Amino acid sequence: MARFTQRRTQFMDTIGSGLAIVPSAVETIRNDDVDHVFRQSSDFFFLTGFEEPDAVALFDPTHDQPYVLFVRPRDPEMEAWNGKRAGVEGATDRFGADEAFPIADLEKVLRDRFRDRDALWYATGSSVDSRVLGALRQARGMKLRAGVTVPSSIIDPATVLHELRLIKSSEEIDALREACRISADGHCEAMRFAAPGRSEHDVQSAMEYVFRASGATREGYPSIVASGDNACILHYVENDQPLEDGDLLLIDAAAEVGYLSSDITRTFPVNGRFSDAQRAVYDVVLAAQEAVIEACEPGLPFTDMHEIAVRTLTEGMIALDLLPGPVEDAIAYGWYREFYFHGTGHWLGMDVHDAGAYRIDGVGRPLQPGMAFTVEPGIYVARDKTTLELSKAPFDADAERDLAYLKGASEAKRILDERRSEADTVTHGVPEQFLGIGIRIEDDLLVTSSGCENLTRGVPVDPDEIETLWSEIPTVPVMSDAGVDS
Repeated sequence: MARFTQRRTQFMDTIGSGLAIVPSAVETIRNDDVDHVFRQSSDFFFLTGFEEPDAVALFDPTHDQPYVLFVRPRDPEMEAWNGKRAGVEGATDRFGADEAFPIADLEKVLRDRFRDRDALWYATGSSVDSRVLGALRQARGMKLRAGVTVPSSIIDPATVLHELRLIKSSEEIDALREACRISADGHCEAMRFAAPGRSEHDVQSAMEYVFRASGATREGYPSIVASGDNACILHYVENDQPLEDGDLLLIDAAAEVGYLSSDITRTFPVNGRFSDAQRAVYDVVLAAQEAVIEACEPGLPFTDMHEIAVRTLTEGMIALDLLPGPVEDAIAYGWYREFYFHGTGHWLGMDVHDAGAYRIDGVGRPLQPGMAFTVEPGIYVARDKTTLELSKAPFDADAERDLAYLKGASEAKRILDERRSEADTVTHGVPEQFLGIGIRIEDDLLVTSSGCENLTRGVPVDPDEIETLWSEIPTVPVMSDAGVDS
């Protein structure tokens, strides 16, 4: 538990004479008396290592008992149904709390602890809002009567916690490496297993079997197994369609180990051979990814990665006649967003889209050793995008984000649509052979002192290597080959 002690110390050093309250996740009902599978809040687990629901952690640096857990008490009857609880004794003996109380005592203890504290570090919107804020109101009433100091401001602890989570410890790096290894093995099995006549669900099952059989706690997020036109839907999760000969299969899926998640995407042909059109688009996406990865090193601003990817993808899309040129126009007017409309990467860690700011004072944050992130360019040519009407209104992603913040999403969209409608336009036909092709390639990188380590190349990206891997015999038994093309 030493790593949790160290994290708590770092956190409390930052909040000074304030008092912080971090609640756990709560169980959510799936139906009747069945709950969804529980997964602890990342922030709460990061500080406590405690995996039970309905708990609250209190951090009070100036108190002689600075770390307090409020937990469900032991209850033999409930434990016979739902499993053992740590209880108050376990919270101190096993999880290092200086003091522990039943969760029912939360308000009573808080009223006392609020005395002589200048700030409350708490993220409103949690399941214990009424209890925390109610205790604070009562403490402020005491202030009027007795002249004591109570918190006059509420600060989101994420401003501190998420910075702590951004730089991974050696233990976290070990867990992330293992998650990446297991995830790569699962993707390799998916390539072996996929064949015309099987289904997206069949491939998902084989892949996730490898995840769990190899030691993964759970999937890091719902698996995306998208064949054919489905690959052009970024968050497709139905995973229920048959695999058709000639289609591509895009899989975005990964395992979680020790609360650290990988995040891998690969795209490959269902029948084991890229068509000429598929290979042409694939080569553009791979070139963009490799250009970004090659540039990654300590000091590189995070936002530069997207700029590198956009330029390489735009050049490639113009070369394939997916977009008109010149390149500078296609970038300045945002035409590339017809086929590439998401970011190039995100932080990776306890949450698959992990905590931490991407910009500091409006400028892209420089990469530092210990940061982990994804690189995931893509091209998505939806079946219905036969003809493009491209506006010559200047495109500025930062300005559009600011406008949405100031005006709201709906009003910002109306203003932007009006600007585009008033600008000159260019009509461009999309070559038919590319319609319905969706390709994304995603790897996980760890920043080191000298560069970046790619943690997920255990699953190939080279198209020739992919075709070779597809031809190997699956290691997961095939229950039935009925309907599978030979």
